[in-house]
Amino acid sequence: MDKPYHIVLDQSTSGTKLLLFENGKIRYRKDKKHQQIYPKVGWVEHDPLDIWHNVQALLADVFSEQAITPAEVAALSITNQRETIIAWDRTTGKPLYNAIVWQCNRSAAICESMLAKGLEPMINQKTGLKIDPYFSGTKIKWLVNEITAIKEKSGSGDLAIGTMDSWLLWHLTEGKVFATEASNACRTLLYNISTLDWDMELIDLFGIDLADLPMLNPADASFGYYRGIPIKGVMADSQAALFGEECTDIGDVKITMGTGCSIMMQVQQQNQLRDQRILTTTAWQTAHDQAFALEGIIRSCGDAINWFSEHIAPLQDVTAICDQILDQDSDEAIYFIPALQGMGAPFWNNQMTASFLGMKRTSTQNDLLRAVLESTIFQIKAVIDVMEEVSGRMINQVMIDGGMSKNTGLMTLLATLLHKEVVVSEVEEFSAIGTMSMAKPQQQAHHWQQKRIQPKADQATIRLKYEKWKRLIDLSIALEGE
Repeated sequence: MDKPYHIVLDQSTSGTKLLLFENGKIRYRKDKKHQQIYPKVGWVEHDPLDIWHNVQALLADVFSEQAITPAEVAALSITNQRETIIAWDRTTGKPLYNAIVWQCNRSAAICESMLAKGLEPMINQKTGLKIDPYFSGTKIKWLVNEITAIKEKSGSGDLAIGTMDSWLLWHLTEGKVFATEASNACRTLLYNISTLDWDMELIDLFGIDLADLPMLNPADASFGYYRGIPIKGVMADSQAALFGEECTDIGDVKITMGTGCSIMMQVQQQNQLRDQRILTTTAWQTAHDQAFALEGIIRSCGDAINWFSEHIAPLQDVTAICDQILDQDSDEAIYFIPALQGMGAPFWNNQMTASFLGMKRTSTQNDLLRAVLESTIFQIKAVIDVMEEVSGRMINQVMIDGGMSKNTGLMTLLATLLHKEVVVSEVEEFSAIGTMSMAKPQQQAHHWQQKRIQPKADQATIRLKYEKWKRLIDLSIALEGE
């Protein structure tokens, strides 16, 4: 008899979720947040041990609260925040520094030096990525340059450098497995998406040793055991959502609106598409096939809402206010430049700073919050336009997941701005669903209901506002360059 349960650990930027699936349907979910650490302006860290202790607590809770045993669980899967990097001692299992988070800009000077040396064309050709603090490679180089113990241990066999999946796998298997897979590896600037392997030229460039990096496995491979449960199905969260949304045909697009925002277009085997405004990345690699995607990265999505609520206008229930605010008419024309951590795709400018423009004596906190919300869909529009240009394909609809997809007013405004159908599912857990499906393809996930949102007929107002916002972005970039 098949075991009915499947556990997924969804380790994200803001916290860790554990989901228990029973016969493909979500039966249980529990979340634990971890601290966001900001040592300096533009720096973002997590405590890896804090995250691991949260994982331990969640696993203990699911067995006690759901009255199940490990023997009843078919598999444990992992989906995780990408680009965040951890270095730890393989003997002690302790981190040698805090996790450096994907949002962190501390390696900006390293990026500028590499760009000045003309290294980006070579790196872009091999990885499909840009030289940018967002990606793990320059964070690793910073660690090697600044943390003596990391430099000294490199190549000795005592150092482990990996993304969050590798850190969790190491501890779940009590140090027996040090591994990752392509959807995580391809975000490090160390992985060649053509050879499908670590690239020695890149490894040397970033100052480490092949021995420091995890073994590469297919996403659907066995990654060891936790309390006798096979660990199977490991994917980076955005790619897992693409898989979970069943975006398998060329031109299929999904948008994950979380702390940041990832917009992905399925391109199957077309891994040689290149454009400075957009990324080409591994979608997934299994034992039997592989796929690639175009991707646009937005640094501030839900994070901008959290920032506004925490630091600008403390709000009791920001989610409820966001759900209502777009239904209210406003005569204000306020614009938000969402460069809280610089700007990602398609602008890629780390020096930009955030600002509100167009405020008047009559402007309220709701008007400002509305501008923050609108900036999230304006960034999506800018990326979608580039995707259509680079791929030579018109996109008819977009699939959306993540917490902000529950805001019907925002999704309607996005459909109107894009002039495309927006498809929102009743659940937002497609990263978890994707990894579960990857682990056990024959186990079909529960069929989730979808809401299909059509564009409104009157598009002129939001389109004109977008065009002005885009001009303000260009002006901000020009001012930063002076």
